[in-house]
Amino acid sequence: MELLLDPPPAYEGIAKAFAMAKHLPTTHRHNVQVGLTDGGALFARGTLDGYRQVSFFAEHLRELGWQEHLLGGSAEMFDCDMLFSAPEQVFQRDDDPSFIRRPAMELWPARSSHAER
Repeated sequence: MELLLDPPPAYEGIAKAFAMAKHLPTTHRHNVQVGLTDGGALFARGTLDGYRQVSFFAEHLRELGWQEHLLGGSAEMFDCDMLFSAPEQVFQRDDDPSFIRRPAMELWPARSSHAER
């Protein structure tokens, strides 16, 4: 993949998946342009040759939570055939820093199946 901007964290695994996909054999050269975006900006682009390569790479990114975009205008897709946008980092923060969590409560009392018989 060609890096156009600084990649987001954990990009190294995606680069490895792309390199692995490029090694898969294909019967036809389709030259599928694949782009990666983060925060609406294209940061990497690469070309995959066939169905096996595209399928492998897309499946890996979907498992990591990346959103796949296939249809759109050329401006929206950054002139790519497939576009993947990075998952948004969701940080859960308590509004009150002094918040203390209550201990877990037992909904059903534990019972010993051997003692009752």
